[in-house]
Amino acid sequence: MRQLPTPHKVMRKGYDVVRSARSRLDSLVLVPPSADDWPRVTAEHLSLLDGRTLNFCVRVPGEVTASSASLLLGGSSSPVVVPLTLVQRGDGQVEAQGTAVLDLLEADADTHPPVPAGMRRFLLGSGQWRLSVVFTDPAGTERRFALAKAPRLMADGPTVPEPVRPDGTYCRLIASGTGRAYVSVGRDDAEAEILSVKIGWSEVTLEGRLVNASAGECTGDVELVRRSGKAARTVPVTWHGDVFTCALRVADFGDLGTKEQIFDVRLQRPRRRALKISRQRTDVRSPRDVFRMPHRLLTADDDSVLRINPYYTPIGSLAFRAAHLPTGC
Repeated sequence: MRQLPTPHKVMRKGYDVVRSARSRLDSLVLVPPSADDWPRVTAEHLSLLDGRTLNFCVRVPGEVTASSASLLLGGSSSPVVVPLTLVQRGDGQVEAQGTAVLDLLEADADTHPPVPAGMRRFLLGSGQWRLSVVFTDPAGTERRFALAKAPRLMADGPTVPEPVRPDGTYCRLIASGTGRAYVSVGRDDAEAEILSVKIGWSEVTLEGRLVNASAGECTGDVELVRRSGKAARTVPVTWHGDVFTCALRVADFGDLGTKEQIFDVRLQRPRRRALKISRQRTDVRSPRDVFRMPHRLLTADDDSVLRINPYYTPIGSLAFRAAHLPTGC
């Protein structure tokens, strides 16, 4: 007789399906078609290395004799122009290739990695920048084509194609509902992320940081919210700039009894909404399968023992499973 899958396996399979669908939707954004959506050329290669270095290659259409080529970001009024290099292929066809570093204009004052020699850096305003290619023939006549996103060459790997940036900004390749390629740049909302979870004999030390927030917002305490009954306990926090540290002890989890309870961890902020404290942003595609934390025992001053298991929920938020050990264990 065929054994039925356990509820845990069914839930995990469901989460995998949701993650896969979300990954596909992340690369699709429904934007209204523009007047220059056609004619089109399809990129041979279009990628963002390290979340900021755009690598591009397109084949010159057979009916075009190009003496120069450029990649345009934005509309026809004042686009950002990235020069391309024409390369003769072995089969006689010509490709236009280029590389550029893209950063958010509003974050220009932030610290950025150095730009490699011979490469240009372009500052883009927050928003969605549609991509076009312009070929110029020897007579100076220009032919403009809308750029269609490059076909997918391989299945999803262990990492996402556009990694996160430490400064909280993002640069992503997206496509419209009609397949037009876009570059989307901007800054994420404020987030609280975990830097480390250290489990000792009598306490759990959390270290995290507040991302995408001004220095004046770096205040507040950690809150443990029990899912059953929504009872909450507040734990004082020590701040060093945008980094916060707190110690969770047995008493902070309240009188649980021996039945396991689940606590969500949040960062309270004065006059602002509380933030769920989440795993550190990463380019790992399935972080829950990679970042695992063990069950441990915490001992209180009265010798009571708490079994505790920190873990990340499917959406990446930090939570605790906790229960007191029965007396005499």
